[in-house]
Amino acid sequence: MLEHLRPHYATQFRCIGSDCEDTCCHGLDVVIDKTAYQRFQSHPAFQPRVDEHFVVITNPTDAQYARIKLTPSFTCPFFSVDRLCSIQQKQGEYYLADICASYPRVTQKIDGFSETALLLSCPEAARLVLLNPSLVSFEETTLPRYHRFTQMVAGQAAEANGNPHQYLWDIRGFTLLLLCDRAYPVWQRLFILGMFCKRLNEITVARQLGLVPHLLQEYSEMIAQGRLSSALEGIPVRSAQQLAVVIEIVHRYLEMADASHLRFRECVQDFLQGIHHLPTSPLEGWARYYEEANTRYYQPFMQKHPYILENYLVNHVFRTRFPYGVDSRGELNDPVTEYAVICVRYAVIKGLLIGMAGHYQNKFGEAHVVKLIQSFAKAVEHGSKLLGAGTPSLANADGMALLLKNDE
Repeated sequence: MLEHLRPHYATQFRCIGSDCEDTCCHGLDVVIDKTAYQRFQSHPAFQPRVDEHFVVITNPTDAQYARIKLTPSFTCPFFSVDRLCSIQQKQGEYYLADICASYPRVTQKIDGFSETALLLSCPEAARLVLLNPSLVSFEETTLPRYHRFTQMVAGQAAEANGNPHQYLWDIRGFTLLLLCDRAYPVWQRLFILGMFCKRLNEITVARQLGLVPHLLQEYSEMIAQGRLSSALEGIPVRSAQQLAVVIEIVHRYLEMADASHLRFRECVQDFLQGIHHLPTSPLEGWARYYEEANTRYYQPFMQKHPYILENYLVNHVFRTRFPYGVDSRGELNDPVTEYAVICVRYAVIKGLLIGMAGHYQNKFGEAHVVKLIQSFAKAVEHGSKLLGAGTPSLANADGMALLLKNDE
C-alpha cells in the first residue's frame, strides 16, 4: 500500500563525476561527522592538514562535528585538478565523511522504513527528478482518485498526547494526489494545500488528531467535486505586486550571500533582462514584460512539460517529510511553517523562470529550468532563509493568492 508513497526514483541516481557542470565540491558548506573527523586525525596522510583544512564547530554533535574550510575560490581543498575528490582517489571511500559519501541522497526513517530522496543542488539529480514525466505512480484503480479519502470518517478523538505523525501516510497520500492533480493549475493546488495545512495545524496544536480523517474527507470531497474552482478562478492576478515580492526576496538573498554561486547569479541576470529591469524604471514597466513573458513563452513551455514543477514539489514533500519536517536546527516544524517554505520557494522559482523565459523567448527550454532550480537549491535551499520582512503573510488567503496566482 505504501509503495507509491515513497521516493523509489532516488535509486536511479548515478554520479557523473568530473563531467558534472556544477560539482558538489564547490560552493557548499560541508559539515562532517565526528567519526570522519577522527579518521582524518588518526591517518598520517591527513594529520599535518587537519588544522589547516578543518575547524570544529561550536557546540558540535556526532552528526555535525567539524566544517571543511573552503579555499578562497569556494572549493573544497581536497578537490583534485581532474575535478574529483582526492580523498576518495588516494584513500578510498572509507575515509569520506557521511555527507560526502551520501550526497545528493538524503535518507530518513519513517515508521521503520528507510527512504531516500534527492537534493536538487546536484545537476544530475535535478535532471533525474525534474525531467521524469512519471516520477511517481499511483495505484491503478477504477475508482475516482480521491475515493479512499472521501470514504474516510472521523474516528475517536486522539489521546491528548497523540503523535501528530500518526496520520503521516494518509496526509502524504492526499498531498501527492493534490500536487499531481492537473484538473487544477499548480497555483490552485498549492492554495488548497495551504488551506488544508492551516486547518491541520489547528488540529495538531489542539491535540485533536482524531479529526484528521474527517479533514481529509472534507477536502477530498471539495477537490473531487470542484467546489473550490469558481472561487479560486475569481481571484485577480496581481503581477506587479507578485513581481515586487520576487525581486525583493532575490535582492535580499544576494545582499547576504557571497559570490560563490555564479550559476544562480547568472539565472538572476537572465531574469532581470527578461523583465527589462532597470533601477530607474517603474515597477509597472517590468510587470508588463513579466506578463508578456509568462503568456508567450513560460506558459506554452509548461503546458508541454506539466510534470516539471510538480516533480519539484513532490521531491520536496519526500525530502522534508512534509508537513511534519524539521528546521535547520533539527527542531520540529508545524504544518503552517512547512507550507510557507514550499510556497515561497515555488513562488520565487516560478517568478525567476518567467523572467528567464522572457530573456530566452522561443529558445527557453529544459536546460534553463534545470539550471535555475539546481542553482537555486544550491545557493538558497542549503541553509539560507528566504522568509522574512517583505514576504506576504501566508496566514491568510490574500497572501497566498498574491504570491501564487498567475494566468495558467
